[in-house]
Amino acid sequence: MEEGQRSLQITGAFIRFILTGEESLIEHFTREELEANLSKHQAEKGQPVYEVIEKRVAELREIERYKRETEEKWQNRIIGFISGLIAALIIVLLRKYLFSS
Repeated sequence: MEEGQRSLQITGAFIRFILTGEESLIEHFTREELEANLSKHQAEKGQPVYEVIEKRVAELREIERYKRETEEKWQNRIIGFISGLIAALIIVLLRKYLFSS
């Protein structure tokens, strides 16, 4: 799809969202698409549509941050668990071979 046409589609969807409040109209746009659309329309800064798109970009960034932090938390837990298993295995082996006289 042509960039200008996509930009019009995004802007149209956000206008309909403002009028209806129906979030399904804007949920399928990526953060990158919305940021590209905002950069093309800097002159419209302060307009309701521009502000709603900015707000949606901020929401998407927050969702991405939350997902990243959750993923990192689980990775840290897995690493901690594996490290604990390795430490326990080393202790068992040391007891078996060093203190088995």
